Amino acid sequence: MAKLFESYDALLCPTCSITAPPLNECDDDYVATLPDGSFAGLDMTCLFNLLPQLPALSLPAGRASNGLPVGLQIVGRRFADEQVLSLGAAMESSLSPP
Repeated sequence: MAKLFESYDALLCPTCSITAPPLNECDDDYVATLPDGSFAGLDMTCLFNLLPQLPALSLPAGRASNGLPVGLQIVGRRFADEQVLSLGAAMESSLSPP
């Protein structure tokens, strides 16, 4: 990650690679339709939770074509907490509410 942050101030990525299922569809049949047959795509924060000292935040970023909310994750270089929070505030003010 250090190499990435030599060229970029922050990493912007989806919070999840898929939208959450509607509550009434959250069953084994739905899970079987997912690319890897699990809810693994719902958690793209795990990597950054395990990498120490890389600040990250997630914020609402609108809605997918199916109407469900999606999130934007901002990850900063080591100890750049204030920068990540500033970027989050800027993104939040420029994105319409979900």
